[in-house]
Amino acid sequence: MATFSFWREELRRAFRDLQGEDLSPARLGAAVALGLFIGSLPVFGFHLLLVLVVCLKLRLHAVLAYAAANVSNPFFAPFLITAEIQVGARLRTGAWLRLDHPIEAGYRALADFAAYMLVGAPLVGLALAVAGFALTVAFVLAKRAIRPASGALPPYRLPTSAPPWIVAAERVASRFASPESSSAADKSLFHYVRIKLSLDPVSRLIADIEGARDGALGDVLDIGTGRGQLPILLLELGRATRAHGLDWDEVKIEAARRAAATRPEGGVPATATFAREDARRFEATPADTVLLIDLLHYFTIEEQDAILGCAADHVKPGGRLLVREADTERGFRSFATLLEEKIFTAVRFNRGERVRFRPAQSIAALLEARGFHCEILPAWGSTPFSNVLIVARRPALENAPAA
Repeated sequence: MATFSFWREELRRAFRDLQGEDLSPARLGAAVALGLFIGSLPVFGFHLLLVLVVCLKLRLHAVLAYAAANVSNPFFAPFLITAEIQVGARLRTGAWLRLDHPIEAGYRALADFAAYMLVGAPLVGLALAVAGFALTVAFVLAKRAIRPASGALPPYRLPTSAPPWIVAAERVASRFASPESSSAADKSLFHYVRIKLSLDPVSRLIADIEGARDGALGDVLDIGTGRGQLPILLLELGRATRAHGLDWDEVKIEAARRAAATRPEGGVPATATFAREDARRFEATPADTVLLIDLLHYFTIEEQDAILGCAADHVKPGGRLLVREADTERGFRSFATLLEEKIFTAVRFNRGERVRFRPAQSIAALLEARGFHCEILPAWGSTPFSNVLIVARRPALENAPAA
């Protein structure tokens, strides 16, 4: 049996949709064009996030766009970057960058590298986007004219070698939107949820924090749950017994409720409830596992302390509070995370009043003062960000009966 490869399967999905009849050539071309444009921008490490956000907003095919965004792969990147520098030099100086004197040209290129890239990258990206759009539309029209589909192509299915983690993420995504839907909005939402759950390192880190046994996390309370995909995933994996999510965004809460009530293929509704509440003032039943994932930095330091205190009060004895935040003491990683949050808050994808990070040690110290035992784990995976997971465990009551 062949070893499962996430990226190989992503390319198979993209090619299958290019052959299908359920999306217009123009929408397929737009997805490729968007991916090529984003992939040409010198924001390495942010390409996936930008593709997911923009595709969800514009209801475009996220998998196809991300496949095109990999134009900046190690094999093609040297040519792409050279073209961007040359175009930028031409526009800024009126002449192409001369390379006949390597040492002199090298110093000049290093001195003006950022300026040339900022000017040249969007233009090269736009040219690639136009070409990609035209070629994709031509390919799809030609394919459908030469060999029309005799009917709808069979839906894509994960291979039997897919690990349980990927299978669970796929099933959770199908609760939010059917993978077989012809709607561009449904396709975008389905791919957004499954890719986020599959690639965000914190999801698996939380799921495995107490091991892989059934019910390892007990009852879960997710404060700032968004669409609720993380607690639903924990239920899908069997790590949680019940889940309750809170968020102030009514649209996302309604999406979470619909997803929990949906029966995926061969499944049952999730034992999860969701409520629209403000994290600064909420009522909920104490839980074995309380989650604060990417939430605190939208509040003032005083409000953060209050939220942490309230969250800590909702942890049952012997339970745990899991806080994912960006650490401000991780050098360039901290800068990259702040930039990403500033961008997504500015475009209103993340709805927060402000972005205010703090040292992870200060969060741990506050919780330790309340009697918790804390450890700080890296949670950035292969991303350039400074995310850490603070695992705060509340001691069990003395003389409590063994579980």
